[in-house]
Amino acid sequence: MNSFNRKGNTMKFIKISAFAIVLLLLMQIVSKAFIAIDSSDIENIYGFYAEPKNSLDMVMIGPSEVYTGYAPALAWEEYGLKSCNLSIGAVPCNMYKSIVTEIVKRQKPKLLVISAAAFSQGNWNLTDEVYLRKWIDNMPMSQNKLDTVKTIPKNINKDDEKVKDNISDTLYFPLEKYHGNWKDPEAVYTSFVTRAYMRLSGGGYLKGFYSKTGITGGRDNLANIGQPTKEAYVLTDECRAYLKELLSYCNKLGIEHVLLLQPPHETQAADKSGLEQIESITKEYGYDFLDLSTDYESIAGIDDSHDFADFEHLNAYGAKKLTAYIGDMAVNQYGIKSDTAKSELSRWKKSVKRTKKALKMAREYTDRGEAQVVGEYEAAK
Repeated sequence: MNSFNRKGNTMKFIKISAFAIVLLLLMQIVSKAFIAIDSSDIENIYGFYAEPKNSLDMVMIGPSEVYTGYAPALAWEEYGLKSCNLSIGAVPCNMYKSIVTEIVKRQKPKLLVISAAAFSQGNWNLTDEVYLRKWIDNMPMSQNKLDTVKTIPKNINKDDEKVKDNISDTLYFPLEKYHGNWKDPEAVYTSFVTRAYMRLSGGGYLKGFYSKTGITGGRDNLANIGQPTKEAYVLTDECRAYLKELLSYCNKLGIEHVLLLQPPHETQAADKSGLEQIESITKEYGYDFLDLSTDYESIAGIDDSHDFADFEHLNAYGAKKLTAYIGDMAVNQYGIKSDTAKSELSRWKKSVKRTKKALKMAREYTDRGEAQVVGEYEAAK
């Protein structure tokens, strides 16, 4: 074969390889767009990964009670606390260790505030494919991602093994799972726009805050509006094991301060035995537990009649109060504070401005009796 033919074959190989790489990248982009989950989850996950390395004092972890209840920019404005929410709706507690792994890859938090809600509400979502995929399919490919799939248990529901196999089989190319979403173009469009906005804005500005509007009118009014009135806080054997594994892992990582927080709920506690067990276990590992499940008025000043959007989520009024309480605790009880560098000031100030706009919008919706949600995209308009 002469040199001309060899060069021609080489160029052909390079072109084919380049085309294959571009095709794979396009498939990845399309796959992400078709992963149509709640906008709040996209915003919170993308926002966390866009945070500058080693720039946060505190990270809040947990389900939706976290992102509707804590506004990081307000805590920075009042206390100088640099924090964010890595909060995902109904995230199962067997995903928490994986989440902490991603946090410590990028940040050196002096305090982790972890919602105890996922541990105290039973096994209902430990093998739920929808809630597992919210986190797994949206985290970057890494050894941690591969290990996370292995944590899905096999012995709770009859379809456990099927769920684990389904997630494993589509780990590299999730489009195989989500291609059917073309039948719901609105959901795909919303997913694409939200992801595009988060990338173009450098991770957004609300730092994981997402407000839900509405007012329940108080605990005594829950039945009248068709919402649960009682709730049992239990700790199953499986959730206990995940809790101990998580706290042991935090010890191993050398994280000095961890606060397990049971967030405010308007429901009456029919059984608090699970919270008592969580508190005992948490203290065994040298960490703290705070129960705001029902005694939130005297502790954090949250108004039962005015500050809840539903039985388990605070509205904009309640979020402002819980944020102030947590911010004060982080700074004055745990001494968690650091200076904000000049290079960071502009973005934090913009975060405050956007967060206050979001809160104002949410309050106006709430005062008009409109059920809405307000996040990054709404606050940017």
